[in-house]
Amino acid sequence: MASWIIHLRVAQQLYQQLHIEPVDTFVLGNIAPDSGVPTADGTGFIPDAEISHFRSLDENGIKLIQEDLFIARYFTPERRQACTDQEYAFFLGYLTHLLTDKLWAEKIVYSAKEKQGALFQSDRKLFWQTVKRDWYDLDFMYLKAHPAFEAFCIYRDAPDVRNTYLDFFSENAFEERRRFILDFYAHGTANVVERAAYLSPEELDHFVVSAADEILRYIQSL
Repeated sequence: MASWIIHLRVAQQLYQQLHIEPVDTFVLGNIAPDSGVPTADGTGFIPDAEISHFRSLDENGIKLIQEDLFIARYFTPERRQACTDQEYAFFLGYLTHLLTDKLWAEKIVYSAKEKQGALFQSDRKLFWQTVKRDWYDLDFMYLKAHPAFEAFCIYRDAPDVRNTYLDFFSENAFEERRRFILDFYAHGTANVVERAAYLSPEELDHFVVSAADEILRYIQSL
């Protein structure tokens, strides 16, 4: 849901405050849920979000990320005690991704639907194309302004991104996704043209800080 740069920005806030080690594994965990392979018709991913993002129906029949399902399977107190440092950092990063996506839906997506309500009601495909273009252009502009963005450099230069953690992704899934993401941002950053967007850089900065604060409190409560 949130863009990869947003996930990395939130991850950086957290590893700097929590002194998480190994940091490259934590950063990898923050991207890992988006490592699905697109379906042939382009309408989804394998595995789908029900699996990779632990989505299920709530009491109102709405599909939502259920981080409790992830915690029950991978991050219970007993599992955390048995984890290696690498496993702990990875699964904490994975949980951070899920929580960031939930907050993004609450604070950014719902706001976009309000700001562009007419477009959302008349043409939802165009609505999503419009807001996602804004999100990614803002990512490109951020990277252009911050070429040494630490978390991105850590992700780019990580020595080992094999999947040894989750049975629903292939061993090479994380590396294949990394190649895609690095190519995507290299091309986009080189060609982006600054323009006005419905979502301002200042609003994104506020989201990153507030999301990291909320996730930090959540982690400390576990």
